Amino acid sequence: MIFKTQFHYFILNLLKIMNLNIKIFLLCPIPDDQKPINEYIDLKENDFTNFMLMSRKNYFSKLFINFLVGFVLSIPLSFLFNVSNQLFLYSTFYSISFLILNFFINLSRWSQLLKRLRNSRLFYEEGSWYDGQYWEKPLELIKNDKLLTSQKIKPILKRLIKTLLMLLSFNGYVYYSYLN
Repeated sequence: MIFKTQFHYFILNLLKIMNLNIKIFLLCPIPDDQKPINEYIDLKENDFTNFMLMSRKNYFSKLFINFLVGFVLSIPLSFLFNVSNQLFLYSTFYSISFLILNFFINLSRWSQLLKRLRNSRLFYEEGSWYDGQYWEKPLELIKNDKLLTSQKIKPILKRLIKTLLMLLSFNGYVYYSYLN
């Protein structure tokens, strides 16, 4: 027990010398893969979710490429249901439905990250599902997370919601106007 207190005393004295950000990093008991900032970096680097961060031109070009890929992949699905007379419309409907599913998944992942960054207490698992604990964020980390959410995460969510509403309305228009 003496070793533990002496070790803690040594660490605390060492931390007084170091920068505050390093203190927070060293004192944080959360495993690296469960830290919200690392989740943000993972979402940023993931090909499935990173096109939300692209410029407007690249964003819409990637959206159109995903639509074309879905369109080509949905042609056999349209033949499966024997709708060769309206192949273009059904393929468009299935392709946009694929994009809507993609955007719902992205919306849930970015919303979950926003929720974790906004919380002042983080739930984490050290070893497995039965030994979860809560960690109270320091004030400096809370400020940094609020800045990250307001400057990075909220614009991504706004773009996702706008695009999702556009896709839902266009898909509803195709469905109710031509397929019924």
